[in-house]
Amino acid sequence: MSSLRALAAAVDGLSARRRAQVTETTSAITIAALGSNDAVELHPLLSALQWSFEIMDSAGERADYTQLTADYAPFVVTVSKPENRGVVQLVTVEGLRSFLSQEQSDVMCEVAMLATSFSSMSTSFVPWGASSIFSPARATKSPRQLVRDHNLPPKTPSDIRVWLIRNEVSDGLWSDAIFQVFADLSAQHLMRALSGEIKNDGVLVFRGPPHTQIDAPSDGAAEKLGLSGYNQLRASAAWVYENELEAERRHGLFVAEFGRTHPPQGAAATIFREIVGDVLSGAKLAYQLSLSDITREAIKAQGDLRKAVADDTAKLADNTRQVAAAVAAALATCVGLVAAKLTTSTPEWVLKSVAAVAAIYVASVVCSGWVFMSVQHDMRDKWRSRLYRFIPDSDFDAMVKSPAKKAELMFKSAAVAGGLASCAALVVVFFVY
Repeated sequence: MSSLRALAAAVDGLSARRRAQVTETTSAITIAALGSNDAVELHPLLSALQWSFEIMDSAGERADYTQLTADYAPFVVTVSKPENRGVVQLVTVEGLRSFLSQEQSDVMCEVAMLATSFSSMSTSFVPWGASSIFSPARATKSPRQLVRDHNLPPKTPSDIRVWLIRNEVSDGLWSDAIFQVFADLSAQHLMRALSGEIKNDGVLVFRGPPHTQIDAPSDGAAEKLGLSGYNQLRASAAWVYENELEAERRHGLFVAEFGRTHPPQGAAATIFREIVGDVLSGAKLAYQLSLSDITREAIKAQGDLRKAVADDTAKLADNTRQVAAAVAAALATCVGLVAAKLTTSTPEWVLKSVAAVAAIYVASVVCSGWVFMSVQHDMRDKWRSRLYRFIPDSDFDAMVKSPAKKAELMFKSAAVAGGLASCAALVVVFFVY
């Protein structure tokens, strides 16, 4: 491990001083444009690491240690990394930057020079050889769906989870040099994800009103933000994008509030450091007020629903009383017809016709009530899927389905009993007496 860190520190130093061009992939590290002295210094570090490597001279020929002289410079060193499935292993800072630029999600990454583990919403970063249990957060709305970006390729991040740290950054993590590389790129992408529009030159636009523009985010953003500013920026992005269904509304409120604050002139990171906390507070307040309006509308909708259910149950009760009255009248009529048949000489067809009319009347009352009950049942199903989806199933059952079922049961019982009684009376009139 010490030999790996020594090699990583040496290669990062050469890259920082622009004495080498470093490219790192998941399988290899390429160090190009090396001078002879630098190649000589790297050779023992590469040998101590015991990884497969080769050194090519300016003519494209393989060079050994004795040929690392100015006559054969510049040199290109290619180091093959050991295969480690399931984990991305990075040695250099340039390798980390390249990996982050790909915005890969749901992966674990080991970094040679990292001292303190940290995790974004989609990626875990741990020191080389360390183990960690990691579960990525569920996907949320992409910033590219909310930010109007005029650039090709887009400057807006495709997945906010890659750049969003799970928790507030501590002093210890902030002092880690490798985390600072992540934080610098993260800050720039979070600022872009919170803007309303990105112009071709990278300028961020916030439409308040007033129409506000700030300079494009640039390298060094994390240093200008500072620990407190970075945590406030992270908190703002987390609030805007934490809920996929609410992200569009929250993003609009944040952009509008940012424009209304009349931010001072200066670098994007400086402006965010000074006002992002107040902007987040204002956006949250506006969001709560909007929820109050929605709550009032929801309460009104629930009141209308309860009134509709009460009207339906009252109508079913009236239908039940009508069935009972019709059955009572039919039974009384049939009793009278039996008495008339026994005591008078009225023609039999007249008595049977009167009994049939009474039975038809009972049937029409029952059918009309049943049709009304079926229509109301279908309408309630449509209300549920279109107008009252915001009401939980348990509340909808208690407010609507349970009272409706009781009213329907009362009507069905009266209709069945009344229908059977009317049929029995009709049989008596036609076939018994």
